[in-house]
Amino acid sequence: MGTLPKYKEHIIKDIEDLPPELIQEVIDFIEFLKIKKMKKTGVDYESLLLQQESLSRIWKAESEDLYEL
Repeated sequence: MGTLPKYKEHIIKDIEDLPPELIQEVIDFIEFLKIKKMKKTGVDYESLLLQQESLSRIWKAESEDLYEL
């Protein structure tokens, strides 16, 4: 399987050992890394947030059931 699963298992173990107040800091850092990567690739983060908000309204609409389409 390569080295990625080993990193994933290591990260998960480390997160499980953290106190709850530090887990939010880990989440914030991951978001920071995602934004940093997007800026390097030229992706507009604000546009992505707007798209996500618009799509979430569609996905959460109770008036439509995906299985009924």
